[in-house]
Amino acid sequence: MKLFFFLCFISLSLVLFAHEAHQKQKQMQEKENIQEKENVQEKVKQSNEGGRPLTWVQWLGSFHLIFLHFPLALINMVAITELLFGIYKKPMFEISSRFMLIAASIIAPPTAILGFIYSYSSSYSGLMETFLWWHMWFGISTAIFTIAVLFIRERFGISRLYYSCLILLFLMINITGFFGGGMTFGPHHMHLPL
Repeated sequence: MKLFFFLCFISLSLVLFAHEAHQKQKQMQEKENIQEKENVQEKVKQSNEGGRPLTWVQWLGSFHLIFLHFPLALINMVAITELLFGIYKKPMFEISSRFMLIAASIIAPPTAILGFIYSYSSSYSGLMETFLWWHMWFGISTAIFTIAVLFIRERFGISRLYYSCLILLFLMINITGFFGGGMTFGPHHMHLPL
């Protein structure tokens, strides 16, 4: 019986010492992460002095910031004009929504490609890295899905399938914009000012 208690005492002592060592290791790792983050921020600060790109990749990728507003606005306007067409049944809304969807299908893929290139010239960590990941994959998916929605409209006409896909596309472009805004303005950019 004494041997059993002795073994339990030894086992618990080892667990406690291991936990303390784990805590010290975790603190050391946190210090290293903070130092690495400061180094990355310093490099980004040095590379962006004056806003001038230092590499061709940075220069090419920076066009993403110009292009991104077109598919964002066009897809949102397609949803609005389709809603107006559903309410008023005027051909003007149907024609303009078709035109804007075609334009969005043309401009969305280059925007996604430029964003993908731009992601290699930036350095994010922590929550911002997560925002970048979600923004990137939602952006690529949105570009592909925009073409699919145009195909559905051209192939099957204005139908329930088209409207369902358009609603999904509308949500996708705005979720993509949310994550992009979070990377630009900070993760709490949409919180209420309370």
